[in-house]
Amino acid sequence: MLPIDFVKALGLAIAILALDLACAFGAVWFYSLAIDPGHARDHYVALAPAISTVSTRIVGPVLFILFVWLVSRRRPDRSPWAFALAVFFFYLVIDGSLVAWQGFFVPAVFATMALKLLGALIGAWLARPARI
Repeated sequence: MLPIDFVKALGLAIAILALDLACAFGAVWFYSLAIDPGHARDHYVALAPAISTVSTRIVGPVLFILFVWLVSRRRPDRSPWAFALAVFFFYLVIDGSLVAWQGFFVPAVFATMALKLLGALIGAWLARPARI
């Protein structure tokens, strides 16, 4: 991979993180309006970690699949596997840094990150050059 590919991987990781966070906020918002309305704000604040965990375990891998596939298929000369791993690595570093690595090394976070890594690898698999 060229140095510009690492810059692209960093940008993609930031985009995936931003969209994943937006979806998590949206999931909590949807829950508060459509599923269990009428409670005080503190009720939803207390439920937010559980709701956002479910959201990020579903949406995160899908975002990785979609974006790694879309970006990797445009450059068949670049290894989609290396690009997917670079995107995931940058995502992991940024996500961990945002919380100062507090509570990051627990099984629940490892499971979530494993799902996102799987999503990145599926995206790379979909983007691999076709062999005839």
